[in-house]
Amino acid sequence: MKKVLALLMTAAMFISLSAQKKVVNNAESLMEKNELAKAYETIQPALTNDETKDLPNTWFVKAQILQKISISPDSSLRKSFENAPKEAFETYKKVNEIDVKKKFDKKINMQMEELARGAAVYGSDAYGVQNYSKSLEYFELVLEIYKNPVFNNFIDTSMIFNCGIAANNAKNYDKAIEYFKKAADYKYNGGITYSLLKSAYLSKGDSVQALAVLKQGFELFPNDLNLIVDLVNYYLVGGQAQEALNYLNMAKQKDPNNTSFYFAEGTLYEKINDIDKAVAAYTKATEIDPKNFNAYYNLGVVYYNNAVKIFDKAANEKDDAKYNELTIQGNEELKKSIPWLEKAHAIDPKEEICAKTLKGLYFRMQMTDKLNAINKEMGW
Repeated sequence: MKKVLALLMTAAMFISLSAQKKVVNNAESLMEKNELAKAYETIQPALTNDETKDLPNTWFVKAQILQKISISPDSSLRKSFENAPKEAFETYKKVNEIDVKKKFDKKINMQMEELARGAAVYGSDAYGVQNYSKSLEYFELVLEIYKNPVFNNFIDTSMIFNCGIAANNAKNYDKAIEYFKKAADYKYNGGITYSLLKSAYLSKGDSVQALAVLKQGFELFPNDLNLIVDLVNYYLVGGQAQEALNYLNMAKQKDPNNTSFYFAEGTLYEKINDIDKAVAAYTKATEIDPKNFNAYYNLGVVYYNNAVKIFDKAANEKDDAKYNELTIQGNEELKKSIPWLEKAHAIDPKEEICAKTLKGLYFRMQMTDKLNAINKEMGW
């Protein structure tokens, strides 16, 4: 009788184990039919059942299902399994832990390339909805997957760069610097990487390192226009006009028809009070781009400000003859400003500062017809 009971118990255990293995097989079959959500639901009982929860294949099938979800073209499916690649990666780790005979090593290795692709997809998904921290997490997972020996020390420089971009947008500047430095070590994206590295340092308030990496990038990529422009802007902001002009001259040589370079040159010469060169630079900007409002406007302002300086000097002059002479000179400078301001106004008639400046000049110069016209035009 005891022997019969033992046989019955063994049979029952076998039936139970077979039933649970069938659950795993059903889940695998559904996965192969691309019914991934249903496959994931089907595998769940086997993950907790005493008969199958410690079998490597149970967890291997679960990992595969999640992996397939991570590369699915169905974005709504990916969204409903928001951690699929990471969960798949952790599940493969579990397979390794319980697979004491290491029968699944080769099978797992064969899945890594697809899993890395899934992690990259999830990183892009998160980036697209501006969840930059999540994006960074998945891009970093790609790099973690690439540590698998099957990749033979493969270095994905584009993913390293993507980690830097995601970290920078997430305002995680330390990580952004870490990844941009790595990308720069591999000379990935040339000067662009150094420009981004500079921005990350500036976001941290480290202007010393920002300048250092810009100069380092310029030494490596002296023909990179973006780096030259960054150096120009750095020195412009810092009020170091001569340094800015040095790099600006390089920029003009690389791109001689870039109107913004001549405009920047004009502002620099204004700062060091070299009016003739400022006028020449702004004029060149208008020749390249006849619709450049700012260049025309600044030309007018150059003469206007020069007139103000002359009037200030006249105000302190005690000699009547010299006072009158300076006043005439000041008015001549004001007259020179009018044509440039008029051209700027013609380009952007709604810009009020320019229009009001013209109105004041028309009034001072007793240009009644033009004064009435601009008042009517602007509704004043």
